[in-house]
Formats: sequence, structure tokens, C-alpha cells
Amino acid sequence: MATEVTFYVLSEGQAAEEVACTLLIERLQRRQRIAVMANDKQAAEAFDELLWSLPAERFVPHSLVGEGGAGGAPVVIGWDQPLSDYGYQKHLLVNLQAHAPDVAHQFRSVIDFVPADTAGKEQARERYRQYRRQGLTLTTQQLNEPT
Repeated sequence: MATEVTFYVLSEGQAAEEVACTLLIERLQRRQRIAVMANDKQAAEAFDELLWSLPAERFVPHSLVGEGGAGGAPVVIGWDQPLSDYGYQKHLLVNLQAHAPDVAHQFRSVIDFVPADTAGKEQARERYRQYRRQGLTLTTQQLNEPT
């Protein structure tokens, strides 16, 4: 079964990180284990802080790579660490990086984003090409309202 990559097309004013929070909550309800890959340590820590700022009813159990228990939290956030550092096998990859991770094919599914700005769209097109070269199944989904 090929890995499915879904690109979410963001509207003006939508941030990938904020939409990712909502998608994480939905996927956790399906009991999926999730890896989030950020551009660098600073971006990973910022996403970690964003998750901690969610209201209690939207709590996302998460940790940064290397923190928490031996198996890792249901959501583990990293940047350039090897996939083995994320703990138990993850079902879903949420890509917040500027490139397509080489390990994307090791997940059942991948979530990626197409920002509204021109530079962001071009980076997303390049990631799309990178995923296609990896032989992954690609779809696009429009998001109409800010999350």
C-alpha cells in the first residue's frame, strides 16, 4: 500500500501550524500515532508551545523528540533527527518543513500544506515533485475557512 500524501491548500491568513493543530486533534481521535517534522529546533519548540496553548478540551498529548517516555507521546515533534528517535512507529507524518522528508514513504499517510503566498506555493510545488519522485500517492484538499 502506497503512502498517501494530502496537501491542504491554505487560504490567506491561515497558518500551516494552526491548521495542523486541528488536524492533529482529528487524527488522535482515530488513535493514530503522529510525527511532526519542523524546519529546525526553534520551529519545533514554537509548535510545541502552540500545542500547549490550546484549551484543555483540545489537549494534544505530545513531546519533542528525546523528551517523554521511551515509546514517545502519541504526537512527537522533531526537525532533523532520525525516524527511530520518534519512538514507536508512527502512522502519520505532518510535514512543516520546507522540503519533503526522505522518510515520508515509511508512513501510512503524510499531511503537507500549500501556503497562500507565492514563495510558499513554489516550495509546496517542489515538495509535491519530491513526493512524486518517491512514488507516493498525492491528493490536494482545499481549506476554505480559517481554522
